[in-house]
Amino acid sequence: MKRNAGIAGMGYYLPERVMTNAELVQYVDNTDEWIQTKLGIQERRIAEPDQAFSDLAYPAALQAIENAGITPQDIDLIIVCAINTDKRAPSTAAILQAKLNAKRCAAFDVNVGGCPGSCYSLVIAQQFIENGTYDNVLVVCGEIYSRIIDITDKMTSGYFGDGVGAAVLRPCCDGKGIITSLLGADGKWGADEISVEGGSKVPYTKENVEEKKLKVTMNGKAVWKFGTYILPYVIRSLAEKSDKQLDELDWIIPHQANINMVRFGMEELGIPESKAYTNMHKYANTGAGSVMIALAEAVNKGLIQSEEYVTLVSFGAGFSWGGVLVNWCDEDDFI
Repeated sequence: MKRNAGIAGMGYYLPERVMTNAELVQYVDNTDEWIQTKLGIQERRIAEPDQAFSDLAYPAALQAIENAGITPQDIDLIIVCAINTDKRAPSTAAILQAKLNAKRCAAFDVNVGGCPGSCYSLVIAQQFIENGTYDNVLVVCGEIYSRIIDITDKMTSGYFGDGVGAAVLRPCCDGKGIITSLLGADGKWGADEISVEGGSKVPYTKENVEEKKLKVTMNGKAVWKFGTYILPYVIRSLAEKSDKQLDELDWIIPHQANINMVRFGMEELGIPESKAYTNMHKYANTGAGSVMIALAEAVNKGLIQSEEYVTLVSFGAGFSWGGVLVNWCDEDDFI
């Protein structure tokens, strides 16, 4: 029998160090005005040299678990989604499992190219809850972009920051939790438009490092065209799949890539911008953590209430996208 999956607890963690645009532009031919006007970003958080991804993930995970009203030992599965995880092997999910002392759970990592990861990971977790395989799934998404971004590259250095968001999914009553979801990709269009090297094609070698072949690259014009198309497409698709009108959607939590992209999408849909929760002005784009951190912060502020319809939209590298429509749960809705 199919069960509904609801988000029972949220958490997030941002490194303490703040890098403002004024500091950033000392290293790159750019201006504070350009970054704020074009992206809506004023500052971002930067991990300390001794902080690995799992160090950021641990407090975010603990917060989500506590808010879900369970213990680490209750977790059945940990899913970690990031590009720049602790190691190639073992999985960072297994490293986090050890830190949490979540002794008996399964654990694996997911890499869908960074930014699309928030919704991809939630949809993966949704399947395990709905089919009855697991009862408590911890999803942790985020990035330490500061280790892989070339700070002197105008096309990327102003966009990104470090941070992690986390969610615990549990079974909930009928009609609540995740109402519908979708995933998609267009690799033919987007496989080369956002790239992070360091794999088998362009491996880590002394020569590749010295020639800066391992940096993040991005085609800004292609990304803008994709983002302004896919954001309203996903929101419309989720509404249609769930037989909802656009004005019935209470909150939009979009990928925090570019404030103008969000404004364009909301205007095209005819949805007031006030329904979109954004925080890229202070955290920038945290990749797979983007939507998760924004959702966790909105929940922590008490903005999202039970019975409200919350739409999550993530998209990015590979020109992949994901969407989740949630009828937000009260604590009494979980079973």
